[in-house]
Amino acid sequence: MVLILDIILAIVVFGITAICAAPVVFYMAPRARWLSKVLLSSVFGFAIIIIAGALSVLLGVSPMMLQGGIVLLGVILFLRDWKKIVGPGDTRLDREDWIALAITSLYLLLCLFYFDRIIIWMGGDALAHAEIIRMLLDGRPVPVSIPPLGSYWEYYPKGFHLFCYLWARVFPLLDVVRTIPVLITAITTMLLYSIVREMGRRDVAVYALLLACFVFSAHYSNLIWAGYPTITAEMFLVASLLAVPVDRRLLPVFLLGVLFGHARLLALAGGVLLLWMAAIHSGRCCHFVRQRSAAKIIIAAVAAGMVAVLAHVAHGPQFLTSVLSDQSLASAYAARWYPAFLSLFGAVIAFIRRDRMDHLALTWAAAIVLIMLLADVGPLGFVGTADRLLLGLYLPLSLLAAIALSKMDGASLQVRAGFMIILALCGILAMFAVFHSFAGSWGLPQEDYRAIKWLEEQNYSDAVCINLDETGAWVYPIAGIGVANSRMWTASAPFDPGLIPRIIADPGNPDVVNALGSFSPARCLIYISNVSLSRPGYVPPFAEYLQAYPVVNLSYPEDRYDLIYHNGTYIFGFPKGAFV
Repeated sequence: MVLILDIILAIVVFGITAICAAPVVFYMAPRARWLSKVLLSSVFGFAIIIIAGALSVLLGVSPMMLQGGIVLLGVILFLRDWKKIVGPGDTRLDREDWIALAITSLYLLLCLFYFDRIIIWMGGDALAHAEIIRMLLDGRPVPVSIPPLGSYWEYYPKGFHLFCYLWARVFPLLDVVRTIPVLITAITTMLLYSIVREMGRRDVAVYALLLACFVFSAHYSNLIWAGYPTITAEMFLVASLLAVPVDRRLLPVFLLGVLFGHARLLALAGGVLLLWMAAIHSGRCCHFVRQRSAAKIIIAAVAAGMVAVLAHVAHGPQFLTSVLSDQSLASAYAARWYPAFLSLFGAVIAFIRRDRMDHLALTWAAAIVLIMLLADVGPLGFVGTADRLLLGLYLPLSLLAAIALSKMDGASLQVRAGFMIILALCGILAMFAVFHSFAGSWGLPQEDYRAIKWLEEQNYSDAVCINLDETGAWVYPIAGIGVANSRMWTASAPFDPGLIPRIIADPGNPDVVNALGSFSPARCLIYISNVSLSRPGYVPPFAEYLQAYPVVNLSYPEDRYDLIYHNGTYIFGFPKGAFV
C-alpha cells in the first residue's frame, strides 16, 4: 500500500506542476515538441512554487497562501486552454518517446520500490531535510536568504523544502521526502533526452537517457547521500539548457530555480551556458574547419594556462592529488566513472563533427571540469567541493557516450535494440549492487519505524523527546514531537546537550533525575533506537561528522521512569506516571 501511495504521489506532483504551468510554457514555446513542453511545464511549475514559497517567507506569511493560489490559478488557466494543450495534433509521441517514457517509468518504479523496502535512511542529511519540512508545516521560522547575505542557516538552500511543504500538507511527510527526490532525478534525465530530440538527434536520444539513468552511478548517488538541494538545482540547470533551443524567455525562471534550489550551482549553470554560447558564436564566426579547430585549441590552452597559474598562486589541486595518491580512493572513482571510457570516443566524434549538440556536450563537460579545477585550487572554492561538482559530469558524459554508441550501431534497429537491452541490464544490476551495499548499513530499522509510528498515534504533542542517538531525531519529522537533540531545531524549552551523555551513562544518577525534573515541559520521552541497542558503537556511512551509536545503560529505576515501549526500540517516560 505504501508503494502505491508513493506512485500516486509521484503522478500527482508531476501532473499538477505540469498543469499549473502548461498555459505559460505552451504559449511561449509553440514549436517545441509536445513532450518537451510537458517536461518544461513541470519544471516551470516546480520553479514558480519554490519562488512563491520563498516570497511568502520573506513577506512573513504562510507559504500555502501564495503556493496554493498559484496552483489554483494555473489549473483554472489550464481548464480554459486544455484543448490547445492536449489537442490531438500536438500530442503524438513517436517510438523513441514511448521507449524513453518506459525507461524513465522503470527507473522511477525501481527506486520507489527500493525506498519502500528500506523506509528511509536512519539519519544524515535526509533527516535534516525532513526536519526543515516539518518546521515549515509547524509554522516555525525557516529563513530564506541568498548567499552571502545572512548567516549560513538563512541562505542554506531551501527550495526543495519549500516545494515539498506544499505536498506534505496533503501526503505523509515521509512519503514526500523519499518520493519527490526520485521524481526529480527522473525528470532530469528526461530533460536530457528532450535536449537531444530538440536538436534533431533522434539516434542519440534514448542512448543518452539510458546511460544517464542507469549506467552512471552519479545520477542516483544523491538519493543515497540525500543531496536533495543539489539534484533540485541540477534539474533546473538541465531545464535551462533545454530552454535555449526551445524559448530563451524561460531561462530567467529556471535560473531563479537554480538560485533557490542550490545557489552555489548558479556559477556552474552560468559557466555551462556562457561556454556553450561562446562555442556556438565561434562556430558561426569561423568559416573554415581549421580556423574553428585552431580557435578552440587556443581557447583550451589559455584556459589550461589560467588554471595552472591559479593553482601555483593559490594552492595545489588537493582533490586531484588525494585521488591520485590514495589507491582505495582512486579505485572508488574508477568504479564510479568507468563508463566515461566510452565518452572519449564520442568526444572525438563530436569534436570532428561539431553540430549544435556536439558543441553542447563538449562545452558542458569542459565547463564542469574547469569549474571543478578552479574550486579545487581555491578561487571558486565557495561554489562547492571538487568532488561534489564533479558529480554533475555524468550528464555531458552520457551525451558523448551516446554519440559513440549511435555510430557503433550502424543505424541498424536490431543492433540498437540489443545495445539498449545490454545497457539497461548492466545498469540496473550495477544500481542494485550500489543500493544493496547501503540497505542494511544505512536503512532505518523496522523496529525504529514501528516505534516512531506508535508515538505518532499517541497524544504526546506536549512532551519533548530526548533522543540518545541520531536515529531518534526522526521522532520530530514523522511524529511531530519535538526532540532535544535535533539536526536543525532543538526543543522549545532550554535544554543542556551535556545532559544526554549523562543519561546514556547512568539514567539513575540523582543529578540526572533532578536535571530532568527541572526541565520544562514536565513530560519527557527518552528514546533509545534499535541501532544503539543492537549495534552499539556502530558508525554508519557518511557519518564522519557524527558520533558512533552509544553503548546505553538500561538501568532505569522503576520508581522514576516508566518503560512505555519496548519492541526492539525502547522508550522511557519521565516522570513516572506521566504517560500512563
